[in-house]
Amino acid sequence: MSRSDKQAAENESTFRRANEKLEDEVADLGFDDEPTPYLCECEDERCVKVVRLNREEYEAVRANPKRFVLVPGHQEADDVVIREGARFTVIEKTGREGDLVAEQDPRSANA
Repeated sequence: MSRSDKQAAENESTFRRANEKLEDEVADLGFDDEPTPYLCECEDERCVKVVRLNREEYEAVRANPKRFVLVPGHQEADDVVIREGARFTVIEKTGREGDLVAEQDPRSANA
C-alpha cells in the first residue's frame, strides 16, 4: 500500500469523525428533516466545502462504512460513484483504501 492510499484514508476518516460529531448535534437539536451542513469528506485535507443533507440522507451514506459524502466534483478517479446529484455525491472506497476506511469507521467496533 502506498503512503498516498494511507493518507487519503486518514483524511477521509478525519472528516467523517467530525461529521459524526455534527450528526450528534443535529439529533440533539431535533433537525431531523431539515438540511444541515456537513463537511465534504474528500481526500483533500485542505477542503473546507460544506454539503447540506437532512438526517435521512446522512444516515443512508453512513449505513456503509466504505461510503463518503462529497461536494460534487471532489471524487477521485478510483472512487466508485454511488450517487451523483446537484447537492452532493456519494462515493465508495474499494481495495486496501476501502478496508482502511472501514476499519477507521467510528461506528465500527474496531475503531
